[in-house]
Amino acid sequence: MSVTAHTPVISRPLSRWRRAALWLALAVFAVLWFGGVATAWLGVEREDAGLLASLFLLTAGLVVLLGERTSKGVWSLACAALLGLLVEAAGVRFGVPFGRYAYTDALQPRLLGVPLVMGPAWMVLVAFGTDAAARLRLRGWAATVCAALLTTATDLVIDPLAANRLGYWRWEEAGAYYGIPFLNFVGWFVTALAACRVAGERENFWAGLVGAAIVLFFALHAHAHALPFVALVGFALCLARLLLTLRAAPPPKRTPPA
Repeated sequence: MSVTAHTPVISRPLSRWRRAALWLALAVFAVLWFGGVATAWLGVEREDAGLLASLFLLTAGLVVLLGERTSKGVWSLACAALLGLLVEAAGVRFGVPFGRYAYTDALQPRLLGVPLVMGPAWMVLVAFGTDAAARLRLRGWAATVCAALLTTATDLVIDPLAANRLGYWRWEEAGAYYGIPFLNFVGWFVTALAACRVAGERENFWAGLVGAAIVLFFALHAHAHALPFVALVGFALCLARLLLTLRAAPPPKRTPPA
């Protein structure tokens, strides 16, 4: 009788310098998160809002990369970021696969008409989706499709704020969902499907944390700017993520009786 064994990916503990860098990036991310939410609720307009948004997305990406425990995982996430950036470049030039749009000067620097922080942004949201699929114990294409659907669902919360209120990009033709064309979400799913496949099937606690924080960030912005449906979708995604984390948490150890 032969037994086929599954070889697990070896996960090493983080080195001291990497833990320090992780906590530093997380602290910067938290400060920017609370500052961004506060300005939205207080109605404050900042001239450096675009710079702070770029730093916010960059630190989010750093937290996810620094929290990944395997070198293969780091390279997979980096490839997912590059894929997202290249698809965005095709989008602004050819209108495929999201529809015709153009980035404003809010987010800098740019390469091929796309803000460079869009790479880390795609990576964080893809890692958020793949982490959830892994915690659901899904494998193969079932995990990829689930992760891609979750990644696309986050765009239902992000785009109405990013494209309209925050003005990071503009659509040539308005669509039915808060001015966003339906083709955009088709493009998101197709891109996420490829990126999630590249990222692989792995849990990343920090991706779950940072991804949920970004969704909550935009949900709170939506609530502050009277977009109740967008806020509701965001809160529902965060609640689902919390329940998934609690479900996947290991049971507490029982102390044997004396």
